[in-house]
Amino acid sequence: MKVIWLFSILCHFSCHSVSSQNCSWASEAVVVVIGGCILPGLTPAKLLFPDVPRIIFHAKVSDGVNPSGERRLVYDAVIVNKGSAYNSTTGVFTAPLAGTYLFTYSLLGGPTSEVRLVKNEEDLSYIHTILSTGEAQTGSMSVILTLESGDQIWVKLIEGNTWSGRGALNFQGILLEARLE
Repeated sequence: MKVIWLFSILCHFSCHSVSSQNCSWASEAVVVVIGGCILPGLTPAKLLFPDVPRIIFHAKVSDGVNPSGERRLVYDAVIVNKGSAYNSTTGVFTAPLAGTYLFTYSLLGGPTSEVRLVKNEEDLSYIHTILSTGEAQTGSMSVILTLESGDQIWVKLIEGNTWSGRGALNFQGILLEARLE
């Protein structure tokens, strides 16, 4: 029988019993024991699903690039792209695996602005602003989707103006659960 021990969990419980101890180091310390062999740094997820890639991306529109008019938004400044599923040239995320994904996107829009999350040409959700001239408003949306391999997700500006300063326009996604067949 294989036994997995997570040292950080043990420390978590012992530290809460003595309030003066500092166990901030424990969040970094993961030790896995299998059949008596110590494997430091190997997480349970890597043991249980060694062949499942980590699909995570976070991109933003570069500062000073303020998209307007009806078009797909291209988040050209990539911060993270594990699994290389997000294309910073087209602004499209293509699901490499079937499964459940979480996406978030944001808008810093002017008087009347709207962006929509799109899956394979189908509008799924939207963020909009209705303000007085000279005003701006930030909004964000999170969506959990079941995707098939090859499904495409992107954000489309429907109307209005956006501002991208200081990372105001973001698009992120993460594979929560792969459907392995």
